[in-house]
Amino acid sequence: MTLVNTYEEVFGDLWDKSVWRELGKKASIINRSVVALASFNGEKMVFACTGFFIQWNGSIAVLTSASLVRNPGDENKIVENLTIEVLLPDKQQRKGKLEHYSLHYNVALVSVQGIRDLRTADIQAQLDYGNLSRVAAVGRYLRSGALMAASGDLVSWSGRLDCKFIVHSSCKITKAGIGGPLVNMGGNIIGMNFYSEKIGTPFLLWKEIDKILSYFEEKRYIYISFLNIEEFISRFFLG
Repeated sequence: MTLVNTYEEVFGDLWDKSVWRELGKKASIINRSVVALASFNGEKMVFACTGFFIQWNGSIAVLTSASLVRNPGDENKIVENLTIEVLLPDKQQRKGKLEHYSLHYNVALVSVQGIRDLRTADIQAQLDYGNLSRVAAVGRYLRSGALMAASGDLVSWSGRLDCKFIVHSSCKITKAGIGGPLVNMGGNIIGMNFYSEKIGTPFLLWKEIDKILSYFEEKRYIYISFLNIEEFISRFFLG
């Protein structure tokens, strides 16, 4: 996926406008569970994106994209000695700590210091295509903390990125929305968004994320590389 433009571009409808009103009561739950993140190497910002709170292994963590920590010069490695800042829904800033990551599946878990009374996202693990007409990609703007959502539909696509783990929507987002949730119009999360100008918005289905999270739980620290990916797929996606 080619990443272009800046991390500061907003997209879609801001909080309490248009698509947010369609989401009804679930909109406030989404608002309380979505954060913005940025990684830094010294004073230099490496990446910025969106994430959302989930229950994992008896605690609360932020699920986001591993692009937050990926080395731009070597996609199979992370940038060492990064610091992570997390902008909470109430616009407070907290330090984040990378707990687990998969560079191959572009998934990361970040713990956050000093957080209380947080609302985790509502998940819909099984995607029912027959009853799914519209979806919305959600992101949080790092600079102001504004919440954004772009609506669209699930779309078919065939090409270089085509695989059974990745689905696509027509929601038009920017790089700021990477790692954010894709929700159905009932307000339940069905996946995590990536970004591509060419093919719309690819996203990873929640049922696949759940398998990755299970692998994280089993291993105290996991680096899924191309060297051990066959074992990972055999155990968690073919079994």
